[in-house]
Amino acid sequence: MTEGSEVQVSWKARFAKAAGRVTSVRSGRLGYKLGGKKNESHFRLGSDEQAFLKAGDEFVENEVVAGQVRPLTDAILRCTGGCGEREVERMLQSRERTVRFTGCKLARLRRHGGLATAVRELANDPEEDPYVQMEARAYLCDVAEESADDQFRATLLTHADEQMRLEAAVALAETRTPSAFDLLRLVLEDTGQPLFLRSACAWATGCHGTRQAAECLVRAFGDVAPEIREEALSAVAELGTVGVDPLVKGLSDGPALAAGSAEALRRLGAVAVEDIAALAESSAGAWPTWTLAHLPKEAVLPHIAALQSKRPEVHFAVTVLWTFLESWIAPNWTPKATP
Repeated sequence: MTEGSEVQVSWKARFAKAAGRVTSVRSGRLGYKLGGKKNESHFRLGSDEQAFLKAGDEFVENEVVAGQVRPLTDAILRCTGGCGEREVERMLQSRERTVRFTGCKLARLRRHGGLATAVRELANDPEEDPYVQMEARAYLCDVAEESADDQFRATLLTHADEQMRLEAAVALAETRTPSAFDLLRLVLEDTGQPLFLRSACAWATGCHGTRQAAECLVRAFGDVAPEIREEALSAVAELGTVGVDPLVKGLSDGPALAAGSAEALRRLGAVAVEDIAALAESSAGAWPTWTLAHLPKEAVLPHIAALQSKRPEVHFAVTVLWTFLESWIAPNWTPKATP
């Protein structure tokens, strides 16, 4: 780890689909009831997972009920010393640059609009640390609603230090405003920009978490650079359900967009199966069929009968793919292993 490095860490987590109550935790299974439902449901815990609740505990929608890393509670996360606007303002005036940096970030996260003047002074001070300036500019965009083009364009496009250009992309990933998105898209879609910066902007675009971001990333599947396609694929797969509609639409586009959309949908798993089944039934392309075979089988089965009568060749292809995917050789297969 070095100063300014960005590291993403991920781990398994089970989120509650709705409010409910844990009924049992035993034999590697967590039983629960959702809302007013009478029937009990359950899921199996992986060997590397643990339950974070016990029998009788209630949970709310989107709460993490099991996984690999126990979430921190509100009580642990709460700042016991207080962190109001006055405290943050004192941090902005600190002689320590790390404290000023933290103050800028807190001012943005806590949306302290009354600190705009103090933060702007840091952003415009030529003697200020560049990382503090970057965080101050992010505040001005996010809280003071200033244009990302005004605050970041010069750094992102023309700064002599490549690291600073990357830092600008990271700041724009956290500055989830329309102008920040437009600037990221401009660089991502400009093949004249350096590959390292376009890749960073693909990742940063995904951080915005919107349908518009998903549409932009799906278009990037057609990029000539494989690095951009791979980054766009990882980013759109992390978007979750907000990316489903653009990805389903992408299955009907050109070969490159359809291939990327199919793989992203496979990674997502729980998607609108009926839409993909309809595409497989009506489309002459192979990717809707491939996608259908890679989705959860129990979700696809209700649509198989219709395919058997209307498109027997599609039904046959899905069946063949299932046979392979359920075989013992599937986990070991790679294209290079084929003679």
